[in-house]
Amino acid sequence: MSVEFILLAAAIITGGLVLLGLLPESQDEAVQAFRNQCRSDGMDFAETEAALAIRVAFVQLRRRSSDLGVAKDGDISRSDINQIAGALAIGLAAAHGKDAAKSFIGWVDMCPDEEILYDDARAAVQKFLSGIRQPIQFDPQLQADIRAAVTIIR
Repeated sequence: MSVEFILLAAAIITGGLVLLGLLPESQDEAVQAFRNQCRSDGMDFAETEAALAIRVAFVQLRRRSSDLGVAKDGDISRSDINQIAGALAIGLAAAHGKDAAKSFIGWVDMCPDEEILYDDARAAVQKFLSGIRQPIQFDPQLQADIRAAVTIIR
């Protein structure tokens, strides 16, 4: 078998797997598909690029917030996330206008923290919160009263 035949067979197999959906499409193909969808929905070039920039900013927000949450061992608050979102919104406003920034901030405000943070940061936050929680300490007299009440009920 020649090298050309092997390369041709590999290309045919790879193409078939992509068509069947067993291999993911490349990043460029996903971006182009999004642009085509926006254009088919009637958006012009500027609106399409602004919509793409908003999505990219949201992914950047997720990564930066998650990195901060992991770096702070899970001690991240909504104000930290909003501060990162505000910085990204300034960049969006400068590049794509005030409407893009308002849309981005609206999207961030609607999302709970759990959807913004990636799994590694969510795990760090859960670990942090479980360390904060202290078991409830009852007064010994209250514990005796509860036992007596349960005994009477039986």
